Amino acid sequence: MSDGERAYLTRNAMELGRLRALGSRLLAGDLTPQLTGGWTPSAVLAHLAFWDRLVCARWDLYDRDGAIETLPDTHTDLVNAAGLPLWLALPPEAAVAEAIEAAGQVVDRIAALSPAAVEAALTTGRRAMLDRALHWTPHLDELAGVLPPR
Repeated sequence: MSDGERAYLTRNAMELGRLRALGSRLLAGDLTPQLTGGWTPSAVLAHLAFWDRLVCARWDLYDRDGAIETLPDTHTDLVNAAGLPLWLALPPEAAVAEAIEAAGQVVDRIAALSPAAVEAALTTGRRAMLDRALHWTPHLDELAGVLPPR
């Protein structure tokens, strides 16, 4: 696999650094402003942690069964709706810590994948199982938008 085909590793590392920096800035300021749909920055971070941990669990299942479990797109909105009250209740410090810890774990997990696992993700259209920046970037952009300019 060429370096270009593994560019997701670079994007993951860059966005993990950005997540760490935004988490520090959010903790230094106020994590309570409302975002769209009743979300807070803290809830967004807890949401990211949940989905990163789910990606790790899906890779664990792949290691056992040799196939990536299908997660229908329709379930994403249901999971987010069900998770939001818990994510809103999580203290900001815990949300930041969980997001950074889960992101670090998923980045490490993805970097250690076998070529067969990477190929399985790519050939089945599950690029987000490799490139977490696809999920993180829009959320990090939103969080950066609620922080005061530096």
